[in-house]
Amino acid sequence: MVLNLRRKLSLVTREMTGLLVLDLMEKKLVTNQLVLTIGYDIENLKDKERAKQYKGEVTTDRYGRKIPKHAYGTANLDSYTSSSKLIMKAATDLFDRIVDKNLLVCRINVTVNRVINEKDIPENTGGEQLTLFTDYDALEKRREKEKAKLERERNRQEAILEIRNRYGKNSILRGMNFEEGATAKDRNRQIGGHKA
Repeated sequence: MVLNLRRKLSLVTREMTGLLVLDLMEKKLVTNQLVLTIGYDIENLKDKERAKQYKGEVTTDRYGRKIPKHAYGTANLDSYTSSSKLIMKAATDLFDRIVDKNLLVCRINVTVNRVINEKDIPENTGGEQLTLFTDYDALEKRREKEKAKLERERNRQEAILEIRNRYGKNSILRGMNFEEGATAKDRNRQIGGHKA
């Protein structure tokens, strides 16, 4: 039960991250920092079994009720990007690192910081320490392959955006959007969090 619930929460987090990346792409923006906040449900401390297992901090919500303190984490990316692959991996790793697997969740927030325009990406002027034991030709080929992969991914993302803009948000979905517990299809039909 707990494992299934955690898998569903991870799925919703990945869906939200995927939609956020598409928003970045559409607006021609890039980021190098991802922030994830998980708000826990008040029922966690009402349930005697969960409350007994929970050893973390307890805080008070705006209604004066005791709740487990929310989980909060930041993931820094190596460079500015709008790559779904890189940002999704960072979100998944962050989720696995900060979420208490035994608690019920009522809120998930995925945000990006340090957002800039694609045209304003600073050039990497940092130096690199050279060594006698590194094959720099192989390293350069690996970097070129990675750059080509990211370019292909970007082309796919732009095609997805074009289809979504023409035919609607639910016209093209990922396989994860059809898994049990997925919410992206329903959220795509909402306006400001309300049924359209």
